[in-house]
Amino acid sequence: MSRPRTSALIGRDRERAEIDGLLRRAAAGEGGALVLRGEPGIGKTALLDHAAHRAAGATVLRTTGIEPESNLAFSGLYGLVNPLADTLLALPAARSATLAAATGLSEATESAVPDRFRVATQLMMLLASAAERRPLVILVDDAQWLDRPSSDAVLFAARRLRAETVAVLIAVRDGETPGLPTPGLDELLVEGLTEPEATALLARAEKDLAPTVRTRLLAEAHGNPLALLELPVSLSEEQLRGDAPLPETIPLTPRIRRVFHERVERLPETTRAALVLAAADNTGDAAVVLRAAATLDLPGDALDAAEHAGLIHTHGGRIAFRHPLVRAAVYDGTTLSRRRDAHQALARVLPGQENTDRRVWHQALATVEYDEGIAAALEDSARRATRRAAHAPAAAALLRAAELTTDGGPRTRRLTAAAEALWAAGQAEPARSAAARALVRADGEQAARLLRLGGIIEARAGHLGSAYDQLLEASRTGDDPSGLLETLIEAAGPAFSLSDAGRLAVLADRAAAVTPRTARERLIVHLVQGHAKLLTGAYEDAQDLLDAAVELASTADDPRALIWAARAKSVAHGMGAGLEHADRAVRLARRQGLISLLPLALAQQSADLIGVSRYDLAHAAAEEGERLAAELGQGRSTHLDHLAMVEAVRGRYDEARAHAEEVLHLTRHNGSAYHAALARWALGCAELCAGRPAEAAERLGPVTAAGTPAFNPVVGFAAMPDAVEALARAGRSEEATKLTRAFAAWVDAAPTDARRALLARCRALLDDAEAQEHYENALALAAALPPWQRARGELLHGEWLRRRRRGREARTHLRTAHELFTGIGALPFAERAAAELRAAGGPTPRTEPGAVDRLTPQEFQIATLVSQGLTNPQIADQLFLSPRTIDYHLHKVFAKLHLTSRTQLVRDGLPHLAEPTS
Repeated sequence: MSRPRTSALIGRDRERAEIDGLLRRAAAGEGGALVLRGEPGIGKTALLDHAAHRAAGATVLRTTGIEPESNLAFSGLYGLVNPLADTLLALPAARSATLAAATGLSEATESAVPDRFRVATQLMMLLASAAERRPLVILVDDAQWLDRPSSDAVLFAARRLRAETVAVLIAVRDGETPGLPTPGLDELLVEGLTEPEATALLARAEKDLAPTVRTRLLAEAHGNPLALLELPVSLSEEQLRGDAPLPETIPLTPRIRRVFHERVERLPETTRAALVLAAADNTGDAAVVLRAAATLDLPGDALDAAEHAGLIHTHGGRIAFRHPLVRAAVYDGTTLSRRRDAHQALARVLPGQENTDRRVWHQALATVEYDEGIAAALEDSARRATRRAAHAPAAAALLRAAELTTDGGPRTRRLTAAAEALWAAGQAEPARSAAARALVRADGEQAARLLRLGGIIEARAGHLGSAYDQLLEASRTGDDPSGLLETLIEAAGPAFSLSDAGRLAVLADRAAAVTPRTARERLIVHLVQGHAKLLTGAYEDAQDLLDAAVELASTADDPRALIWAARAKSVAHGMGAGLEHADRAVRLARRQGLISLLPLALAQQSADLIGVSRYDLAHAAAEEGERLAAELGQGRSTHLDHLAMVEAVRGRYDEARAHAEEVLHLTRHNGSAYHAALARWALGCAELCAGRPAEAAERLGPVTAAGTPAFNPVVGFAAMPDAVEALARAGRSEEATKLTRAFAAWVDAAPTDARRALLARCRALLDDAEAQEHYENALALAAALPPWQRARGELLHGEWLRRRRRGREARTHLRTAHELFTGIGALPFAERAAAELRAAGGPTPRTEPGAVDRLTPQEFQIATLVSQGLTNPQIADQLFLSPRTIDYHLHKVFAKLHLTSRTQLVRDGLPHLAEPTS
């Protein structure tokens, strides 16, 4: 039986128009995706059929989520990848090996790194490559039942195929558990038909309905097309004529399910038994179902009656149920013993190594008693899934294995592994629950692992206090030195974010009691102790420890260690000092496909780029990091803080305030003094750049109040020169003097040329009699400062000279300030410098945004990589985009920069962000 023709659709003008527009745009090279959401039976599948019917000249790839299959890793990708197998296997191994191994098209190799996002990027590359020859239409039905790795990959690709001839349509059933969030994709709610449309559809039932019955059915169906089509079929002739009462009102989905169940019950016994086999099977392979039927002595034509009744249809050796609810009605509506018989039969007829995991799952579903053999087989299946980064299916196998295990030790081991797999799959609450169950009987190192996992989950959820408590308990439970140090570095994060010196001191003491055996372990000891010294005010000791940590990680090829090194160097020597390490961390994370680590690397990179006044690249890195963090369910506060700081400097005050206020809202729940301080610093900078020093002083006061519980020295001392300037310009010189003394004490304890230059500038603002000497001291050390701070010093010096009618000297400093500010895109301060220069009798400079300032962050990122000589495929690999998407953005870059070839960009590089003119 074939699917209903799309011409039979009644109504749905809005939905069809959206779908047709998506298909037209995709055919023209502007790819896109649309999510169709709605209740069961509302017509989502019919709309996918409509898209397939309208996709003339395109390759249509289709897959459907099936609930029994939702624990089989990457099973949902088979329908999308298998038809493109030749294209996939023709791609370079670096772009295909992991996806091919995940979907069973090739053997796993060492190059197939077990990262689920590597699968996602390779799926995106495959679809982009296939679309170069012929447009693609991707149809995903019942996406809420796709296995987690498959849905992650499909959604990742759908968000990025914007410049390909690819249209993606995803149907999601509302009200189901688990749900499927689809951030970043357009959604369309499919609702019930209007009354005239519902009446027209009901007329298709070709039943002689009494007027009262028609009215009742219309009211009961609420415009649900499946209900309108199926309810009349389920009624007797007497009920249709109104001679017998209709069923009582019940919720729509159970009613439709009951309708299908009643239709199944009318079938012969052998047909019902064969249907249970088809419902329990997750391959859709008619041959498999018929072989299983034969083992149960069912006739070869057992399914014919179900096909004649319209409950299933077959095509090309595949069996498909008319609607997912038919499958559910068959499977849920039968007895336990019949379901067990079906799974046992299917397990017997699935031969070969390629079916090992399916066979084990059928055996597990057929078992109701403890069975160590099957539990061990499930554990092996989980290991295979983990090697393919299929953590959610691995967790499901481990949880089922634990249920089949009587012995306390193996059961606890399997629950522990399940909790870790659930966390790796991004399922925090189930992971927490499994860990709690395992912890009841765990001890020693196993208990430490579970407590560490619980603490990490709490930290990522923003519960910093409870995260620290669990991690500290974990550090006291295990006896493995390596595990202990990994626990301590995890605990140091929440403690530092809370600015809790006491908690960090406890961790430092525990780290000091461990004899590190490797460079990584020594690195962790130095980092924990260095940050503890920092919070207690022992700045010289902190500097030494952090410098030692940097030295240990300098030659590492471990991106995480490089992130630590970059942070340590930035803390010890100022933001920007760790840029070399941060850049390497980002490059390695991209090259190794470690996308889950990439947001952390990008956060450090954007911080260091801000520190060296490269605001364009900093904004691009922070934006990419924030986008990836949102997709991965990681914290976004650091990225938002960095976006706010860049926007403040560049005069985009509304955006800066929005991002900073979002962080402050988050920190009210998680207590992170560090992120709150960064947000307030950004708000203070925004006020200072806008010429409102009094408001800036109010914003910066809590950030720079040394000695208070919320004070974080990393942010507080870095923000002090801004606070001193704000207070001085607001006429609050006494407070500014007090703050300068606090800053001087820190500079004496942790001296660098850059800090000495900033201290001299602060003193110049407060000591008018000696200001010239202080400005000269600052100027002598200015080479150590980034352009933003160098320009600020030149501006303040020029303003001071102009107020003393030393116009010729002032003009030199003001002109330099204007050039520096315009070069980094700090337009508000550039305009202030221009105004001062005019007042000093100099030429009248105008600050006009340069062409490059009109680039979006992503366009700027791509243009920068092109200017470094990278090819489109190389850039695509780094940014997790397709080469065609890179080319799409690059054409926009050329138009905005008035370039005619990429050779110009490689030869000349990017122009300045803004161009001073006179």
